[in-house]
Amino acid sequence: MTVGPSCAPRPAGRGASESAPPDAVRAARRRALRRTRTTGGTLLLDMGGVVIPTLFESTAVPGFPAGPTGTDEDYRSVERGESQERDYWARLVARRPDIDIGALWRECSYVRGEVLGLVERLAGRVRVVAFTNDMAHWFGDDWPARFPAVARFDGVLEAAKLGVLKPDPAAFRAAADALAEDPGRCLFVDDLAANLDGARAAGMAAELFEVTDPAGSVARVARALGLPPDEPRRRRVWSP
Repeated sequence: MTVGPSCAPRPAGRGASESAPPDAVRAARRRALRRTRTTGGTLLLDMGGVVIPTLFESTAVPGFPAGPTGTDEDYRSVERGESQERDYWARLVARRPDIDIGALWRECSYVRGEVLGLVERLAGRVRVVAFTNDMAHWFGDDWPARFPAVARFDGVLEAAKLGVLKPDPAAFRAAADALAEDPGRCLFVDDLAANLDGARAAGMAAELFEVTDPAGSVARVARALGLPPDEPRRRRVWSP
């Protein structure tokens, strides 16, 4: 018998509202982008770990592994790029067949308020794209519909559908090609250092998102984009 979803309490004050109609939000962002296209570049955000919390943060299953939040040697291999996250979860299921990883992802996932706030502040200044390896593996092909806030982004890319997974530098080159963007005009954000190495090898700038400090991580990304916290509406933005 498998354990049903057991989710940790969600942080209070999750930030930006997700209630605006997706088409209206997307249209507004695109209009703003057309007005400021020459100033920006592209911000690529990993989904699991950056846009949505890791399961290590969002679940409350007794005995769940620590991942990046503590001692977890198996997860260290993922951080070093020696193993894919999907394989890590498969090994966990082999050890703990009572845990339904897919159900946990589907029931416990939500968009970080800190990230939503950043996306709102960047509207029209920088193109914002979600760049995931294979969200469809856990959520199905219609996974963006599960997260209305993704409508605030200017695009969604899945490395699995591009034919090569992060951290391979070819995945980042394929993403840039799909966006018709120069890699040198891209800033990539991920919670896995190995993926950052792949992005840099492809010519992108990269920033680490520390899941133990979401607010601090978002602040670092904002500074990299030229949007200091004390001047959220400053017109100068990150320029490659």
